Amino acid sequence: MELTASDMVGVYSGIGAASSGISALAQYKKGQAESAAYDYNANVALEKMKQDQESSEAKFSSLMGKQRSLYAKAGVDITSGSPLLMLAETAMQAEEEQQRIKFSGETSATMQKYYGDVAAYSGTTSAMSTFLTGLGKSGLQYTMAQKSVSSAWI
Repeated sequence: MELTASDMVGVYSGIGAASSGISALAQYKKGQAESAAYDYNANVALEKMKQDQESSEAKFSSLMGKQRSLYAKAGVDITSGSPLLMLAETAMQAEEEQQRIKFSGETSATMQKYYGDVAAYSGTTSAMSTFLTGLGKSGLQYTMAQKSVSSAWI
């Protein structure tokens, strides 16, 4: 069986359409991979936040222990007056630091997840655009080639 010029036009158009499909798939996979990387980064940010909170808690716990110890060593009653106010102030500073760490970590993770969503969406839309553009070009080339083959036989 011998392929005619018309058959060859169809084969080449099919190859062009398949090529656009493969390119589209690659763009989609790239978007998904970028999204996964951003999700990973979000999880890392949350894990770092937890570690920073634990470190901060240990730091302030140690500080408050030293304060109590020094007050006790000096014979000062820590259940009232200035020593109690100092301990309360230290506890308030510890809580403020915990909240700053939490806000920073959650904000970072949220942004990373957002960037991941954007990457996935971008990959999907780029893939669709590539595929549809490729199909359109293949169709146009097929039509133009068919007209060329038909006019050559006239």
